[in-house]
Amino acid sequence: MNDLLRAVPDVLVDPPWARAPENESAPIAIPGLTPPAPGPLSWKEGEQERWIRMAGLMVFVHYPDDDPFWDGARARFLSGETDFAHQAKQLVFGPERAFADLLPLFLERAEEPSRWQGIKLYDLDDYELKPLVGRYGVRVRDLVFRAAKRRPADYGESLLPYLDVEVAQVMVDWFVRLKAANEVAREWLLRHGLDAVPHLVPDAVGRRRAARDKAVAGLRLIAQEYGRDAVVKAVRVHGDQAADAVSTLVDAGAPAVPVKAPRIPKWLDVATLPRPATTAGDLDDAAVHNLVGLLMLSAETALPGREAIRTACEGLPEFAWAIFESWRAAGEPNGHAWVLTQLGELGDDGTALRAAPLVREWVSARKHLKAAQVVEDVLAKIGTDSALVQLNLMTRRSFPGGAREDARLALLDAARMRGLTEDQLADRLVPDLGLDAGGTLTLDYGPRRFVVGFDEQLRPFVTDEDGKRRKTLPKPGVKDDPELAPAAHRRFTAMKKDVRTIAADRILRLESAMVTSRRWTADEFQAFVVTHPLVRHLAQRLVWTAGADAFRVAEDGSFATVEDDAYTLPEDASVGVAHPLHLDVPAWSEVFADYAILQPFPQLARPVAVLDAEERDARRLVRFEGRTVPFGAVLRLAKRGWERAYPQESGVEPGIFRPVDEKLHVAVELDPGIVAGEPDSFPELRIRRVQVVTDLGKWWWNDEQDPHAPHLGDLDPLIVSEVLVDLAALSR
Repeated sequence: MNDLLRAVPDVLVDPPWARAPENESAPIAIPGLTPPAPGPLSWKEGEQERWIRMAGLMVFVHYPDDDPFWDGARARFLSGETDFAHQAKQLVFGPERAFADLLPLFLERAEEPSRWQGIKLYDLDDYELKPLVGRYGVRVRDLVFRAAKRRPADYGESLLPYLDVEVAQVMVDWFVRLKAANEVAREWLLRHGLDAVPHLVPDAVGRRRAARDKAVAGLRLIAQEYGRDAVVKAVRVHGDQAADAVSTLVDAGAPAVPVKAPRIPKWLDVATLPRPATTAGDLDDAAVHNLVGLLMLSAETALPGREAIRTACEGLPEFAWAIFESWRAAGEPNGHAWVLTQLGELGDDGTALRAAPLVREWVSARKHLKAAQVVEDVLAKIGTDSALVQLNLMTRRSFPGGAREDARLALLDAARMRGLTEDQLADRLVPDLGLDAGGTLTLDYGPRRFVVGFDEQLRPFVTDEDGKRRKTLPKPGVKDDPELAPAAHRRFTAMKKDVRTIAADRILRLESAMVTSRRWTADEFQAFVVTHPLVRHLAQRLVWTAGADAFRVAEDGSFATVEDDAYTLPEDASVGVAHPLHLDVPAWSEVFADYAILQPFPQLARPVAVLDAEERDARRLVRFEGRTVPFGAVLRLAKRGWERAYPQESGVEPGIFRPVDEKLHVAVELDPGIVAGEPDSFPELRIRRVQVVTDLGKWWWNDEQDPHAPHLGDLDPLIVSEVLVDLAALSR
């Protein structure tokens, strides 16, 4: 029995709800501490500018600053004719000559009791409140604070840049009490970090128990991120006594806020669940009940003792899945989000494979919240390569829209956590499908065998033992092995389906890599391109560059120049897919023709274009303006790196744009635009303008040119060529 207790994690023997709270009779109290003055606003890189730009993205028409429109807008603002949400926008994107002195009037109106009625404050949303914060900062702090306290889930993010004692108190309250605002509070605490510590200390060592527990919870989170010693050092602005007290509180093992014992639901019979096992045997009844209780808490916060439980116990994925099956058998009752959360806490690769089909099933049944939870709380939380592969498959165009976006965002988070870009993560998630090192698969029918290979589009083909190519894999015959042959045929059928999806993604990403000048390190190139059993088939059909060197990948994985000489890739090389602008196209075309190499997308045969002398000194591509184009051709440009503009207030997308970098775009204004949700409303669209802009929100409808944008001749010739070719094809 003692061996079993030693093997069982402490949290299963002494769960949080069974622990004594901190000693109420002898609280650590240091009265008279004064919170520091408010600190400066804290912004992530580029965040303030993005928040300001949000106001302009929701505006249908932009007028020059000296346009008489703004004089009328000011008069309507003063009279109150303009609704409150539009007043907020005008204060941000309107010209200073018309609105610079109107913020006090706006804030005065914000204090009217009638403004605080209804579900949302004044009908404002992120596109009005965040731009106000970005533009006016501390001047709108009280408005934002009041709104966030009233509606944390709607407006909490708008408080993130602010640092003062009232904001700190609200954030630690949300952190320990509100699921809907827990992540915002966590982000605030980690964003301000050690700067937030002095604002929390007066409550942490104060006499009020509730405020003390919340402040201590915030300090412990900061200590986990920045270190205990750093937190104690930050406390010393309040004196050594306060520093010693906080040191004790941060080190304390008892929970900052008392935890109530969860009530196990009636539909779950814990006695029937499979028992997780430790090195000393199966968990006993008490430990299993405690484990279920801890999993019920996991919907509100991180699973206490997660790593200790996973390290000590076997059979946890099966245990978690059995709970899930019990919930489904009971009709999936609402109010039990923890059932899905615990799959992510205890699940493994097998759990990911079993859970992934639920997303499509629940989206089809209009159970969108549950589908989103599988993406975010199960697959993303499991976080293994196998789980992320499932998420990656959900980003395909064939997958239901809402879940597709959830999966994309989850992948972006996973990439950031691993310190990778989205493309780098995608490289690591391409399955090998059981292919051998040569990129082929042998299927055994018993008396006969077949080898599967792949063409330039990664379409599988089959050759028999004599090397004769077949159109497809034959069905098992009477002379074939009754077990091996059907299994091999099923494997081929499943593989064809998987490869179709993988090929579409890989080919698109490689073409995108060519036009965006993406680079791989030499090690990444070898691991994820040259030697990958599937991707190697595409790599061998392209020309690559490393600096000024151009080379191809031979069938044996070696490298060769255009003269067919061996090429050694430098260890520090930066490798990319070559664009024809940077190649001796005739010479390389001859090499590929000699070897009968077909390409997965146009590379050597890709058309290129250049600007004329007059266009190089301009910011507009006048040659395309005034042309009429079919809407379908416009939509197809999405596959070539173009994006549709955000719908304006009328529900119309004013055009399409191609990002050049984070702040620069080539924007094509279309008349009358694309109706969101009904893109075929206007079968033909007129190209009104094509111009280089730095601010999409401001320059869609402004007949002036963006004075901050570079001239066309200053852009990368590769990007210019792609834009010219795309627009020429669009307007034929």
